[in-house]
Amino acid sequence: MSVTKTYNAKQVEKKWYDYWMQNNYFHSTPDDREPYTIVIPPPNVTGILHMGHMLNNTIQDVLIRRARLQGKNACWVP
Repeated sequence: MSVTKTYNAKQVEKKWYDYWMQNNYFHSTPDDREPYTIVIPPPNVTGILHMGHMLNNTIQDVLIRRARLQGKNACWVP
């Protein structure tokens, strides 16, 4: 196995996007489970990005994963 010296974003992103589409990862089906949704507004970066931006997304990710583990119909729309 060889590793390229440069990252080819177009190739890598296409590979994973196609994989997600084939596995229907962007599909949601309403059901009888209790809904749990986090919807955030578009980013509003008024300066340089910092660790707080990443922390905010990490906390939301943890909350959604917890809701899924609790059996809720969890949807995160970042």
